[in-house]
This record gives sequence, C-alpha cells and structure tokens, in this order.
Amino acid sequence: MFDNAKARTILSAFQDLLDKTPAEAAHTRIRPDAWTLTEIVGHLIDSASNNHQRFARLLLADLEGFPAYTAEPWVDAQKYDAVGFEDIAALWTSYNKLILHLCSTAPQEALQHSWIRDEGPQPLKFLMADYYDHMNLHVAHYRERLAEVMA
Repeated sequence: MFDNAKARTILSAFQDLLDKTPAEAAHTRIRPDAWTLTEIVGHLIDSASNNHQRFARLLLADLEGFPAYTAEPWVDAQKYDAVGFEDIAALWTSYNKLILHLCSTAPQEALQHSWIRDEGPQPLKFLMADYYDHMNLHVAHYRERLAEVMA
C-alpha cells in the first residue's frame, strides 16, 4: 500500500522550505557547478513530470520503452534559473498535489505493473516510494543550499 502519510510529510517539509525562501536568494549561485535553489526546484519538476507519465501509464499496464532522463542536461536546457521563483515554486506545489492524488488513488492491482528496463523490472509500487525517497534527499539538499545562500 502507498504510504500517504510519509509522502505528505516529505511534501510538507519541502513546501515549508519553499515558503521560507526569499525570492532574492533563490537565484544565488554559490559555485559555478552548484545549482541555484530555483534549479533544484526545476529538477524536482522534471522528476515530477517524468514520474507522472510513468505512473499514469503504469496504472493501465506494464510499460516498455519509456526513456529515462538525466538531471543535469534537463536543468541546463530549460534555463530554470531564468524563471521567477514564485512561479516555479507554485508549479512544484500544484504538480505534486496531482501526483499525490494519483499515488493515493492507485488501485492495488496496478501497483505490480512494472516499468520494463534493461536493469530489470521496476514495479509501480517501488517507483512511487522511490519518487518520495528522491524528493526527501532533495529536502536535505535544498535545506543545505538555502543555509549556504543565506550565510
């Protein structure tokens, strides 16, 4: 069964960080190779959009041939740091409400549908849990970056 309480806790933790982020700090780059806070949120939107497609398709059947994505080129290509922080934060919030709804209402029988990959099948149940585990890593990442920017 999907752990709705855990997912809500992770989403709430990230939302709290977004709410505490001064807009002027969101675009501060602390090192040339470090994402800004806005780029971290953009990356999480990429993750949301890719996983939303996987999840929705896996509700119906197994999924073969769906591409993976690589974070750095996607963030670079989309120029997230040029987007207003309030806009990107609002998109993250809205998109994650939709994904939480999808995960919370997924039929039990669909949770065993798998994304078929060369590395082996990954069931929807695993992918949903992994999505929130990945986001939780970025809660810590974002918190650390915010502290660095504010120092």
